Amino acid sequence: MPIKILSMKKNNKATVNASCKQLMSLASFKSSTDLSVLFGGKRRKNSKLLKFIESKLETINKVQIENSNGDLGPDSILVLAELYYALDRWQVLAGNNDSAVNTRRTKGIEGLYAQVVKLLSYQLQIPINQLPNWLTENFTVGMTDHGYEVDYQNRSALYYKEQDREVYRLKIVNGVIKQKQWWAASKKDKWVNMNTEFIQTKHGSPGTIKDKHCGYVLSVVGDFYSGPHKSGTLGKHDGQYHSSYMGGRPVLCAGEIQVVNGRVKHLNTGSGHYGPAKGYLLNVINALTVSGVSETSYKVSYHGAPSAVSAAAMRKRLETVDVKVGGDDVSHLKSTKAAKYNNGVKAGLVARMNKITAELAVIAHFGTSDHTDGIKRTNRGRRAVCAICSKAGLDGQMQQDRFKKRNAEALRLEFEKLEKIVARIK
Repeated sequence: MPIKILSMKKNNKATVNASCKQLMSLASFKSSTDLSVLFGGKRRKNSKLLKFIESKLETINKVQIENSNGDLGPDSILVLAELYYALDRWQVLAGNNDSAVNTRRTKGIEGLYAQVVKLLSYQLQIPINQLPNWLTENFTVGMTDHGYEVDYQNRSALYYKEQDREVYRLKIVNGVIKQKQWWAASKKDKWVNMNTEFIQTKHGSPGTIKDKHCGYVLSVVGDFYSGPHKSGTLGKHDGQYHSSYMGGRPVLCAGEIQVVNGRVKHLNTGSGHYGPAKGYLLNVINALTVSGVSETSYKVSYHGAPSAVSAAAMRKRLETVDVKVGGDDVSHLKSTKAAKYNNGVKAGLVARMNKITAELAVIAHFGTSDHTDGIKRTNRGRRAVCAICSKAGLDGQMQQDRFKKRNAEALRLEFEKLEKIVARIK
């Protein structure tokens, strides 16, 4: 989990929305989400997500009781952000009518969620409408320069649209990971226990990922996506990478995962496209825990780690030691190559944008007086060209005719896409 929050400012709080300086108590939350009248209270203890929310709320309650001035330190902001994502996850599941949550608790969940949003806004001194951007900046990981190079310079990655990536979304039922049989046309909508060795061996590119593993990403709303890792062809947009599922957008974590008959055995942060630091593993452990996967049943590791440890041991390490290390918010790839964001990668994308602009200008000038008045015959009887065509290297009529047939709309769309990407690169 990144910890840029260590450098957050602590002044001018009077200018920030301070309508909620204190979260509701754990007792109040339990009361607002109590279904004992209808269900005898038996289902509450079975909800791992609800238990996770309650544990984080209890932690914040204790901190607020101990700090009369209302200020929350970086560690508490981290817990508050985890609470935010857990509540957001609950609402996503409720919106999809997922059996993992009981929608009758919606009012109580939404009440706490509203308070968390206001408290984060107050503590961070930012308007509520800027909170999603702050969370994205501080609690998600974006693509590395390697990712941009593969996806946008080499144009090797396939990006799935929302309806297309759904087939790769995983479902976790009572701690068992299930996936759709996308490899079987007649059964592609049927769920089966996941087996990563089968997926990568049968459908992925050899040597692109750790043995018996598949690539995975954890989206900002808490959904896991996984499938075969496949190398792409230069300019063909046919490679399946970590970035394929969310279209290159930031994620909560990415890496490699090993699953045998639905049971997680190991996962890591092995992703060249995202290169998450070890702190982001906390996002993955949390997501699996609230889905019923025991933290003692699988092991985790990060880039450069000497060995894998249990998820429980990793959680303890991240929450008590590593999360306080000031530089751990930087991915292991960005930490050594960040300069390329402002030169090699960005310059290459800008150069392509400039080329598109020039090509569109040439296409637009055909049929204008700039083109027709520039056409003259030389003394040798050769057809001359206008200055614009000459600069573009279109010295013959055949070359000009081919250039006229270029799809101007497709070029404009490519320019707009590159423009958005360049705006994201810092």
